[in-house]
Amino acid sequence: MVDPARSTGAENPSGPPSPQLATQAQLALSANRSSNGVDVRGLAASVERLRQENPAAAGWIEAEIDRNLSPVERGELARALDGDTTAGATPPAAANDAGPNPVELGLDLTQLALDITGIVEPTPFSDGGNTVISAGRAIGSLFSGDFGAAGGHAVNGVLSAAGMLPYLGDAAKAGKVGKWAQTVSDAVSAVATNPALRKGLEPALRQVKNAVDAIPQGAIDALPGSARDAINRMKGQLDEFFGAGARQADEGIYRGTVRGQTVELSGVDAVPVNYVKRDRVEYQALRNSFDSKVRGDFLRDLAGDPAKVDALRRAGLDQAAIDRIASGRVPQGWQVHHKLPIDDGGTNSFDNLVLIKNDPHHLALTNAQRTLVGDLTVGQSRQIDFPIPRGFVYPPTP
Repeated sequence: MVDPARSTGAENPSGPPSPQLATQAQLALSANRSSNGVDVRGLAASVERLRQENPAAAGWIEAEIDRNLSPVERGELARALDGDTTAGATPPAAANDAGPNPVELGLDLTQLALDITGIVEPTPFSDGGNTVISAGRAIGSLFSGDFGAAGGHAVNGVLSAAGMLPYLGDAAKAGKVGKWAQTVSDAVSAVATNPALRKGLEPALRQVKNAVDAIPQGAIDALPGSARDAINRMKGQLDEFFGAGARQADEGIYRGTVRGQTVELSGVDAVPVNYVKRDRVEYQALRNSFDSKVRGDFLRDLAGDPAKVDALRRAGLDQAAIDRIASGRVPQGWQVHHKLPIDDGGTNSFDNLVLIKNDPHHLALTNAQRTLVGDLTVGQSRQIDFPIPRGFVYPPTP
């Protein structure tokens, strides 16, 4: 992915991204996001299209997409854009590399949390517990013949035992801060490489985050510069790891109105949009193209992809409806909807289209548009939070 902060030249504009570019990023995300997570391959295809259609702004759009992904998703997307056809699946380890040992990583994180807790805890419990764990790991490594690891665990145990002494313990821990940061980085990278590790490592990473968050700022400020930077780097990685996870877990509930009654639409994001009422000639040209060709092409594209057909079935569409879609016709009770209206800056790109059930879902979104911007005249604009459904079929389940 492109980092606009480090890019120069025409590839990326200077200054912050415009609301329109942020909206394009959100549309690419919504087109490839469902209750099951992000379709990384689909998102990579969307990014490639954006690079071709809007190369001058691609850097900003990609950066905005990155900002809304979890570390795992970001790693998978980077591999997909680099041409790794296994993106989204667990990549095989190199022949001479068995990959990270989740048990060892989990123990490393547990000891890391105990180490940090020992900074702010006035009792020797954390350091004592850490010493016991290190001793056990050293003994286990000796029996397995890994003498290097045994020595490392023994040294860690000595440092933790020293930590039970005032002043000397603080100095001993300061020497371990770089290793702490590396352990967190290794764990986050391991999850990005192998998402199956997340379930096992996330609780330990949460322990580390809680311990890091409990360190008084004064204690951080008193550390040597390199140690202070390592702590702040750790905090940033952990905040990003869990913050992105929270965004991913968000249901995206939008409350609309149909026939005077409030309806809740799950999986609909309120996206900040600078809505500008479009010139009617431009609008009509887009509408004519959509009616005459794009709608049918979009439907045939859905029916031509086995994964999308499976999603259509999960949404409650039967074989007769899917056959109708394959012929380029809309099934009864459904509509093809522009997520960002062509009345504003929306386009006929497939990323901006969704097959949506009429009642109450399409009605709720149409009513929202009328309420939010129905009074605008051509050229007028308004900053609003506009409801945009995720995925290419909505709702994803009956």
